[in-house]
Amino acid sequence: MTQLRAGFGNSTVADTQVAVDEAITAAKAQLGGLAPGLAVVTSTVEHAATAVLAAVRSALPGVLIHGVTTSLGVLTKGGVVAGADGVVGIMLFAATGNISFSVGHAVLGTDARAAGRLAAQRLVAGPLPPRVILFNGSPGREEDTLMGIADVLPGVSAFGGSAADHAIVGEWSVFTNAGVEKDAVSLAALCGDVAFGGSLLAPFVATDSKATVTAGQDRHIVTLDGKPAGEVLNAWLDDSLAMQLVDGGNILAQTALRPLAIRHQAAGGEHYVTIHPSQIHASDRSIDLFARIQTGDQICLMSGTVESLTRVLADLHVQASRNLASDKVRAAILIYCAGCAGAVGPDLDEAVRSQLGPVLGDVPLLGMCTFGEQGHIPGLGNVHQDLSVSLLLLGEK
Repeated sequence: MTQLRAGFGNSTVADTQVAVDEAITAAKAQLGGLAPGLAVVTSTVEHAATAVLAAVRSALPGVLIHGVTTSLGVLTKGGVVAGADGVVGIMLFAATGNISFSVGHAVLGTDARAAGRLAAQRLVAGPLPPRVILFNGSPGREEDTLMGIADVLPGVSAFGGSAADHAIVGEWSVFTNAGVEKDAVSLAALCGDVAFGGSLLAPFVATDSKATVTAGQDRHIVTLDGKPAGEVLNAWLDDSLAMQLVDGGNILAQTALRPLAIRHQAAGGEHYVTIHPSQIHASDRSIDLFARIQTGDQICLMSGTVESLTRVLADLHVQASRNLASDKVRAAILIYCAGCAGAVGPDLDEAVRSQLGPVLGDVPLLGMCTFGEQGHIPGLGNVHQDLSVSLLLLGEK
């Protein structure tokens, strides 16, 4: 008999070993007596990542491990769990019959696409073909990593988020099955007779403010329609970046509800790959970004509200569950952009409780706040974008 079971636990205890043990005990109690085969691990940076991994290894010898650190806290059906001493969250998966798990990882090094290929090659070493991929990695080169995965596993959907800390100072970590890494990708696959539904949404609407990238590459725009990109963006944002145009500096807060995007025509209609501008350089008034552009792209300004950033949770569940029988769903993984979480503030706690708690019922939920989001868009493949939210539902066929 083929079964998939999942359980989730969390803890705000300051002692890392005690926190991990507490989370694992709660998660194992939901597995119906089955032995766990995969642990998806997250924690905030108050806990040393190496200590978290060591504690998980001690409690779950031989269990595959995958995950990343989260910003702000852990998202649960009961709301946002956070505390001064940090938080640990762990989802355990167990299976029988024609379902199995596999993991793969690679240090990004100088070639993130090659790292994605290597991690994906390690996934396919298992006895059953990967059905869906859980993606977690360091922020910065997610597009290349996803391309490497597609080189090995074309058409296999990947959902996940990028490692995060509280203040974008590089304190994030990736939990791999071989150890903790700062600059790496970790993949976990659910293989065989697994059913899933996923949705990646950016809760914004396009405005009439548009321009073409006339100079720039990767995550840097120099000019839009031949003008310094910072000047164009400042005009679109009602002169709210005037100080940064003079002195340079961080513009994350000013653009959290008004990001940029590139429009794509996908199989299900238009899809906007949202991009979070991060900084203006005073020397040439160019802009750094958290997602990729290239010369010739048409960029548009998007607009959102706190309400749209919380209401999206209900929309996510509707889309993710569209082709799934509700009685077959066993687990839910929520990825919520840390920039969106910062813009929403305390409203996020109530939104998760009220919009996901009731519809998930007994299904365990693990949610993380990330510095980049990834998901599968029919017709586009696996994409990386910013200021987005995804929900992956996992179950039995």
